[in-house]
This record gives sequence, structure tokens and C-alpha cells, in this order.
Amino acid sequence: MKIAIVGCGNIGSKRVKSIQRFKKTKIALIIGRKKIRQKIDSLGSKIAKKIKAKYFSDIKKALESDVKSIILSTQPNLFLNYAIKILNSKKNLLVEKPLGLNAKEAFKILNTARKNKVYLKTGFNLRYDSGIQLVKKLINSKKIGKIYFIKIDYVNGSVKTNKNNIGALSDIGSHSINLFEFFISKNFNVISNTMQSNEYFKDDNGFITLKSKSVIGQIHYSFVRWENKFSLEISGEKGSISVDSLPKWGKQTVTLSKRVYPSGKPKKKNWYFFKENSWYNEWVHFNKAIKNKSYQDLDEGYITMKNLELIRKKNK
Repeated sequence: MKIAIVGCGNIGSKRVKSIQRFKKTKIALIIGRKKIRQKIDSLGSKIAKKIKAKYFSDIKKALESDVKSIILSTQPNLFLNYAIKILNSKKNLLVEKPLGLNAKEAFKILNTARKNKVYLKTGFNLRYDSGIQLVKKLINSKKIGKIYFIKIDYVNGSVKTNKNNIGALSDIGSHSINLFEFFISKNFNVISNTMQSNEYFKDDNGFITLKSKSVIGQIHYSFVRWENKFSLEISGEKGSISVDSLPKWGKQTVTLSKRVYPSGKPKKKNWYFFKENSWYNEWVHFNKAIKNKSYQDLDEGYITMKNLELIRKKNK
């Protein structure tokens, strides 16, 4: 499959690296900025030269080309305009999260994909992390029985360097909301959302409490935590599952703790992951969905965006 990448900065370059491992895909075009404002803006042209792809600054070159799919990894304020054009050109689209700036934009993008009968995938690559995939299997096989609660911390210190300009909730927080949807439910009640404005964004730090039927969830999202951190804990009647860190930062540990009755130290089994595979695994999923015409997650980005808006309204 021949593809184009529109926007090849930090995230776009990660896409290139992962796609190169998938031999059935050829990156034919890279579309970058017309004016180089920062050093990273020239990254796309350098990558294009290295992988022998054509480089342009006009998205029309991609729309009028014979590529079958396009990856959109510009800043979110450009998603609506570009996504509509891409989908109307009958090309499949993988667009980075979040799907636009609000639910209204996300719905327009989703509707355009449906109208043109092409595949739309929102880039929540964290779902495809090897450790996260293992957690999903453990839950599905009832290893911890009925789930009682889930806690997610996904935080960093990028408040001054983040280029998306959409705040911590829609940016890093959207990954955690998407994981709650993945593990627990797409439908939930927002009990509370407490935001802080510290250095730049109105929401550069916050804590969310959710409830879906009998499951309680707590999420911490932040751009003002000066060391990268990811942690996940899911506890249930038969034990718990925990994830410590992500492979992109080194060793990731997944732990299954089996409850000991009537009480006592749980029996534990650990798995370790050292290689970042989430971007590659997501690309494999994208290709399989197109090949099999299985577009079951077409509305994933819209659902998460709707839930983000519900959470934002609960700010205290």
C-alpha cells in the first residue's frame, strides 16, 4: 500500500520509523511546512530524502496522487480542514489524537468517512502497547474476576514545549480516557474533574473520577510532572493487574497479582517488555482493517472526544 504523511515532525517521524518495519507499505509522499519556523519543521524533508519519498509543501499533491491512505499528524487545529479533504478524496485516514478540537469537529470528520465509505482511524497508539494488550487479554480471560476499580497516571512535564496547544486533558489525558473505554466501558458518569492552571494551559494538571456501573476510575493527567510516568492498576475480586512504565522509557513491567484468601500477600507473576511496539502494532491494525473492510472502530475518536467534553464540563 502506498501512503502519504501530512505533517512529519515529532509524531510523524515516529510513524515513519514504525511503518518502515512493515514491508507491505511504501511511503511515497511527505507533506511538510511551506515556511521553516523551527528546526523540527525541516525534519520531514530530511526524512523524505533518506527514505526516497517525494517531498512537497502542498497537501493537494497527496490528494491528487495514487496513494491509498494518508497519515495526518499536523497540529490538531488543522485536522478538520485537512481530514475532510483527505476523506473526500476517497483515501483512508489515520489521524493523530484527539480527533479535532471538539466533538462537533470530530463528528464532521466521522460523517465524512462514513459518506465516502473509507476507513478512519484515530491514533490512540497506547492501546496497542504490548503490555496494554496483555492487560486486555488478562481481563478478557477473567483472571481478576469482577473489576472493582481502575487507576491511571499518565503524566509528563511538557507544559512549555508541547506544540499541540490544546491542554493536558485533550492531549495526554485523552490517552487515559481512551484506555478506560478500552478496559471498562465507553459509557460512564463523570463524578468529578478538578483542573489546575499553573504555567501555560488552563488545564495543565488535573484529576478525574469516573464511574461505570459498579466500577470506579481515577485518572491523573498532567503537563507539570517533571519526570515521565505511566502507571496502571486494575483491581478485582480475584486479584489485580498493574503496569509500571512504558517501553519507550526502558523496562515495562506487567504484574498479575492473585488474591490469597482470606488475606495475605498475593501470588505474583511478572512480564517484562523492553521494545516500543505500539506505533507498529497500530499500523498493522490499520492495514488489516482496510484489507478486511472491518471498520468497527471508525467512531473511536468521536466517542473519546464526546467523553472529553463531558469531563471538561465537570471542572471544579
